[in-house]
Amino acid sequence: MQPNRIIIALIVILAAPSPMDAQNKDVFSGSTYIHPRTKRFTDFTFISPLPAPFVNAYPKRKEMGDQYLDFFGVIAIVGETKKQRADVRRLAHALMGLIDNDQDGLPDDEDLWNKWKEKVNNENRLVLYVTEKKKKYKSFDGESPSVYHQGWSSFRDGERLHLSNIQEELFHFLQRHFWEEEYPEAFGLDTNPRSIAHHAAVKAVRDKHYVYDQDCISHSGCLVPEFFFCVMTDVMKGWQGDGFDAPGQSEWRLKGNRGALRKNYPDMMEMIQTMQNQGKLPKKWPSSFLIKNSRLNR
Repeated sequence: MQPNRIIIALIVILAAPSPMDAQNKDVFSGSTYIHPRTKRFTDFTFISPLPAPFVNAYPKRKEMGDQYLDFFGVIAIVGETKKQRADVRRLAHALMGLIDNDQDGLPDDEDLWNKWKEKVNNENRLVLYVTEKKKKYKSFDGESPSVYHQGWSSFRDGERLHLSNIQEELFHFLQRHFWEEEYPEAFGLDTNPRSIAHHAAVKAVRDKHYVYDQDCISHSGCLVPEFFFCVMTDVMKGWQGDGFDAPGQSEWRLKGNRGALRKNYPDMMEMIQTMQNQGKLPKKWPSSFLIKNSRLNR
């Protein structure tokens, strides 16, 4: 073989993706967070078809899809078809980024997750659901008990699923199904007296700092998570890049104004900082690690 051909062949070999690279190409591409220590959370093995005990606990699950990914023994991330496996992996990585915010391979709030691991079974297992189109997961709305606890679609309005949308809905999911239950003084709904987050959300609507859909702001289960997410886009680092335009200034009128947050909501800001220092709330959005991860995975 001539020297030039040897050089070309060597370049081709070096440039060719490894089997692992090929498997995760859909994960590494685009604006996608990659958690560096995944071992304790999931092995990324898809269970297919859906296990009989999981389906038998609620037969409507037969219509959901044909595989799921186990997350920490607590959550089933279900994909409608194999086409959704890439997005299922993306969800798993982003979820790890939120609950293991220091990226040491362990949940920051170990007590909370250990409690869930002890009590979970196929009937109360939490379910994240990814479909090809939104109308599929929305078709289960109104079912009781709920088939899923949070849903996404790989395509919505002709656009690919954004990392920002994954992070926002995961944040709502953690608040509604974990933090409200574990920390009622901070996040509880419809309590007397109101929790810190609920009190702040009502004040924000009254003072017109938060202007949103009337149906949502009249229901605490929608109002408090939506308002708190807006706050945390300013408090947590990393809410930036393509698809990170929400919330809008017309909706969240204190957007980008942390001084106004501290002035108008001192109790909530103190609560957030305390819980962050205790590892009970994340300090950064997983997207804040994107630059670091893009360098590691070149």
